[in-house]
Amino acid sequence: MASYLRILLGMMLCMIFSCGAVAETSTGPSLLFDAKTGEVLSQDRAGEPWYPASLTKLMTAYVIFKKIKQGSLRLDQDITISELAHSQPPSKLGIPTGKTVTVDFALQAMLVYSANDMAYVLAEAGSGSIAAFSKDMNSVAHDLGLQATHFVNPNGLPDPRQITSARDIGIIAALLINEFPEHAHYFKQEFVAVGKRKLSNHNSLIRIMPEAVGMKTGFICSSGYNLVGSAIKDGRQLISVVLGARNGGQRAAISKQMLISGFTKQPDSSQGKVAEIVDQSYGAIVPADMGAAVCKGRPPNSLVNTRDIAGWAISFGNYDTLVKADMALRGRLIAPAGIDAVGQHGVVKMPGGAGYAAMFWGIDQATSVSMCGQYRVDGATCDVLPNELVTQIALSAPEEKPVPEATTDEGSDTERPPPPFKVNAHKSK
Repeated sequence: MASYLRILLGMMLCMIFSCGAVAETSTGPSLLFDAKTGEVLSQDRAGEPWYPASLTKLMTAYVIFKKIKQGSLRLDQDITISELAHSQPPSKLGIPTGKTVTVDFALQAMLVYSANDMAYVLAEAGSGSIAAFSKDMNSVAHDLGLQATHFVNPNGLPDPRQITSARDIGIIAALLINEFPEHAHYFKQEFVAVGKRKLSNHNSLIRIMPEAVGMKTGFICSSGYNLVGSAIKDGRQLISVVLGARNGGQRAAISKQMLISGFTKQPDSSQGKVAEIVDQSYGAIVPADMGAAVCKGRPPNSLVNTRDIAGWAISFGNYDTLVKADMALRGRLIAPAGIDAVGQHGVVKMPGGAGYAAMFWGIDQATSVSMCGQYRVDGATCDVLPNELVTQIALSAPEEKPVPEATTDEGSDTERPPPPFKVNAHKSK
């Protein structure tokens, strides 16, 4: 009951104060701290849950670096491109299924160019499957005390259950710097060479600030433009975390200003250490959604084609607007009953003008009854929908118009989608 009340409170606050309106005029949480000592120089809502987008790849790299150190992977090891990895959307290299790349090359492509396919290739090589690697990521997050963090994939592409905080992602960045200095070059590398083509680092901070030594960008519509930046001056290394910027230029400019300001500040223990920042654990509030601000004209990712639903389902109620249904769904997904639940989820436009339903589907009868039981224990509204009713809803739905395209590709980390290209055969096997 307590966890549901926290979710409900977060949803009510967003409705009262208009989370969308706030996102239109401001960035999200931020954090600046010393990479070596953990001393906080400034922070704003650093414990608030946020969608990490490709900042996820920092944790992916951390887990892979640990496996390399343990000897279960080698930098010169050839790893195979699966069909699942090849199918990932941009940014990606597009190397054909069945070809191989080295772990070293995949790390370069993932951390420099933010290649989503290479994150999957590394995850499958590291743990055998995406589900197993995500479990490894969450195990590490738990061991580190990252209470606002949960992963369902290694590249950060949209999923309401893929969440973190500025505090948590900052801690991961600091661990990468301090535990794996031998891999620091991946984060400041200006480009990755693919055949004769040089793919530039998406992190423009390394081009506008001489002291910058890289780290990672991230973008999906829900998160806005994120950036973990780092710089060294007079032997002192700082880390900045900027979440929810309106565009790539803004996130780099904010990060640069934070770092410049940080180098002028003397050590001050009054702000405490980054690990002492209190996380709002996932499920406590519904993260803000930046989609309306940065991907104008595109509805929430949760909207699905009603004709595609099938199997047994559960419903969290009907809402008069898509935005309300999306917020309800995102809240339920990060509740204890939903965070690791199987099946598909989304917002379904109900036939006959009956509004929008937040739903799970593609599950069996026993699972649907069990899930609703867990939600009801927390005081949440939940109804079991049998297969016959779900089929009737799907068949009654009119043909839907295609979802409008976003002005940018989700997961591209750039304002303009990357152009397609072919990989020279001699660069992969």
